[in-house]
Amino acid sequence: MNIAPTAQAFLGFLEKEISSDPKRLKPFGGETTCLAERLVDGVEIDLNAPLDDD
Repeated sequence: MNIAPTAQAFLGFLEKEISSDPKRLKPFGGETTCLAERLVDGVEIDLNAPLDDD
């Protein structure tokens, strides 16, 4: 899988943070999940469509 350099850097950052202090990792739910659901309500996504360069 070819991952964009920005995504690769972010995943590397997450890996380092999780390894160095796993207690900081907190699940989200409740209001955060409700907000995310409201933000994407009605948005249709074609998972097979190619990604734009933007």
